[in-house]
This record gives sequence, C-alpha cells and structure tokens, in this order.
Amino acid sequence: MLVFIATIFLPAVATPDGASSGRSISLPGCPDKCGDVPIPYPFGVGMHCAASRLNSYFNLTCDDTINPPRPKVGDPGAVVEITDISLEHGEMRVLTPINYICFKSNITFTTDTQGYGLEFTPFLRSPSRNRFTVIGCNTLGLISGYKDTASQYVAGCYSYCEGINNTSEGAPCAGMGCCESALPSNLTSLEVVFEMKQSKVWHFNPCFYAIVAELGWYNFSQKDLVGTLGFIDGRADNGVPAIVDWAIRNGSCPEKGKDTPNNYACISINSYCVCANNGPGYLCQCSKGYDGNPYLFNGCQGKLITQI
Repeated sequence: MLVFIATIFLPAVATPDGASSGRSISLPGCPDKCGDVPIPYPFGVGMHCAASRLNSYFNLTCDDTINPPRPKVGDPGAVVEITDISLEHGEMRVLTPINYICFKSNITFTTDTQGYGLEFTPFLRSPSRNRFTVIGCNTLGLISGYKDTASQYVAGCYSYCEGINNTSEGAPCAGMGCCESALPSNLTSLEVVFEMKQSKVWHFNPCFYAIVAELGWYNFSQKDLVGTLGFIDGRADNGVPAIVDWAIRNGSCPEKGKDTPNNYACISINSYCVCANNGPGYLCQCSKGYDGNPYLFNGCQGKLITQI
C-alpha cells in the first residue's frame, strides 16, 4: 500500500483568497506560484516556506521540467501533480494515475493497479466531488479500503455490453460501457481490484479501466473501449483529475472561552475556525468583510472596494 495517493482540466477550484486582490498568499520571501498554480500558505515550496510543523505534506515541490511547471506532492514513487488549491473550500485538485487490466487473449492479461494510504497526510478524497468509475464491457471493478483506519469498506460496480454498437456515445455511466459508484467520507486508504481472470470481449475491448475522478469529468465515449490503453492515450495521458479535501488534521477548533491550542493555524486577526467537513481537523476562514489568507499573520484584510 503506497503512503500517498497513487490512484486521487476543468473550471478551477475556487481561487485562493487574496490571489485576485494582489495580496500575498505565501510566507514573505517564498514563491507564491509554481507555473500558473498559486501556492497559498500553509502550503509552500520547500520546508521553510510550508507549515511543515503542522504536517510535512504541506511541503510541495515545483517541477519545472514540464511546461507549464506544476507543483507536486507525495512520497517518492507516489507523487501526484497539483492543478489547483483552494483555501476557502479546503480543496485541492490533483491528477492521479489510472488502474487498468488489458487482455492479449481471453486468459492472458497484464494489470496496473495501485492504492493509497492517507493516514498521516492532511488529505482525504472528497466523497461529494468524486466518483469511482469503471470503463469497459463485462467487467466488475471493486474498491476496498478503510474508513477512520478501522472500519473496512468495499464497493464497486459492474459494466456490461456485448459489443461497441450496444453502447451509446455520451451516455451516463449506468452500466452500459461504464458504471460508477459513490465514495464514503473519511476513506483513509483505498485499493482497486478487477474481479476478472478472463475476457470474452478482449478482441474488441482489450482494456478495462477503473478511476476515482472528479464528478462530471468523465463522459462515455466508444473510443475508450478500443485499442490497448486507448482511453489513457486518448484522454488521460497525464492522469485523471480528482478532488482532495485537506485540513489541519492534528487539532480542532478551540472551545469558546478557552485558550487557543499550541500550533493553532488561524493566526490572522479577523479570522475564525471551522470544523473540517471530511474527516478530523479544522480549516481557517477570514471573517465577514475581510479576505486574504487566514493562515498568515495579518493575512485577513478589509475587502478592497472598487470605485465606479
């Protein structure tokens, strides 16, 4: 089981607070962008620019070997590309690899399936913003993992079709050519399994895919069933977008009338704490009438009023 997401471009996740106003969203002296992706604190490029005391996974790398450069996060061998970070919603959009099984005959096949474990990270897959999707004819795809690191979870779906002409271009993933299943909240680990050891449709549909992708990203195409790795080569060479919920996991909002705990992240005046909506922890928000970055000292400032 990998330590980080190894199996998590649409309209952007909400623009980080302060990005449009010209106010700083990063620590002084630290880069506030990697390519065209803003990097708001507590994230940062390099340990000294990130809130590493809260979690080492807030430390990102900026890969300038690709065009445009992109921030990345994860452990060696399990690094994913980031395309957006939202302070307001506590969300991150990442590009994740695709699980697949490909047949060369009815019983000869190759597979590439990967999993992830998020127990020590600030991240959890968003249950409301993602779907588990299986693409192919006559295939059963399953996801299994753990909720709250204790309760075992298994779900999946079955996709059926006798031939490509039995499918409809752009049809919803309701079981003909593709199917989908919802995810639970607080899913800390996940594995993908294809429940098939032979295929009757390999001659026209050699590869079957399973993805956890952003809700609404995938729309069925008959071309996805054709050719070896045709779906990956044609539509998802860099992976599929998924939405990750992030939060300050090692703490909670202070009780009213009590002192703030050590390492409390909402350090800006005119900021407040809200509980995370997926898993343990909390997020910081600027108070009404203010915007900016609540994780920075004096990061929440009065909203600028444009004169007409």
